[in-house]
Amino acid sequence: MKLFKSILAASAIALASSAWADDVKVGVVVSETATYAFVGVPLVNGMKMAAEELSAGNGWGGHNVEIVYQDNRSDKQEAISLITRMAKSENADIVIGPIATSEAMATGPVANDLKIPMFTTATSPAVLEAGPYIFKSTETADAYMAPVGDHVAGLKPQSCFLISIRDNEGYIRQRNVFRSIMEKAGVKIVGDESILAADTDFTALSTKVVSAEPDCLFVTTPPEQAANIIIQAKQAGLEGDTIIAGDSGAGSKKYLDAGGKAIEGTFFPASFVADASESSAAFTKAYEAKYGNAPDIWAATGYTMMQTVASAIRNAGDDVNRETLREAMAATKDLPVVMGQGMLSFDANRIPSMGGIVMQIKDGGWVKP
Repeated sequence: MKLFKSILAASAIALASSAWADDVKVGVVVSETATYAFVGVPLVNGMKMAAEELSAGNGWGGHNVEIVYQDNRSDKQEAISLITRMAKSENADIVIGPIATSEAMATGPVANDLKIPMFTTATSPAVLEAGPYIFKSTETADAYMAPVGDHVAGLKPQSCFLISIRDNEGYIRQRNVFRSIMEKAGVKIVGDESILAADTDFTALSTKVVSAEPDCLFVTTPPEQAANIIIQAKQAGLEGDTIIAGDSGAGSKKYLDAGGKAIEGTFFPASFVADASESSAAFTKAYEAKYGNAPDIWAATGYTMMQTVASAIRNAGDDVNRETLREAMAATKDLPVVMGQGMLSFDANRIPSMGGIVMQIKDGGWVKP
């Protein structure tokens, strides 16, 4: 409760004293099972925690807010179906989700045609091209991967091997940003392999990695798969002092649990660090008390997304509808959040900025290198 009050006070947003409260429905369509559950489960936890705090205070600006949660099971068609249902039969005013870029690329045109704001965690800015009703909570790969690429380049590796998912545009973009930085730094790319999200046997790939004798191995895939790739590469003979780098998924507990000692030393981009600010520290303490474990980047993202939607609801005025919410979302500037450097703003293209932080896995935890 103290956390919510501090964020709300710092926002300096004057709440309208309307004579009546509008009814607002928020639909949440994210994957809590299958491939993207590693994002969806903590994401929903963070959302629910934020919603409880918002409801306990005046976080909704006096409006009556109902939240409907649905699991699209990491399936694009299910996401399309659920978002269509939210817009038509559920009469939702805004939808949070889906998770993956591939899902958002499929659902974005649908949401835009239905004129319902959709707030996704997709990493690629391409999802925003569907139209003005689409928003994303993640910074572009150009912004959050650059600090990691620069840090690795600063360690002076002579060569690097890259592995990415080829059936997800978001992972491809992350690979491209990292590769570009390596090449500009004069690092030789000795391998650039792509796999499918469903792949599990990396025996042949591991042989290629080891044979290339890279000083650096960059893996951008879902966390458990990334951990499996690194484990198999090390079992095949990858040198222990090889620099390991990954995407934000390396900041998830699933990556730690799946990788164990094999993924020690991994560098990755973080949009959330527990002790980065007073608000992030307070959030961490409250989350641990509620769920019994420390929040990861996705828990903080879910919390931030619900706070961002609440800000839009407060700023939409007495008549909260899809259009006024779209306008209020687009106008979000300097909203106090628990992520990054502590402030969220959308630019003219609806791309958010919060400021990223380079982190490293050490002794089974996350630290600043």
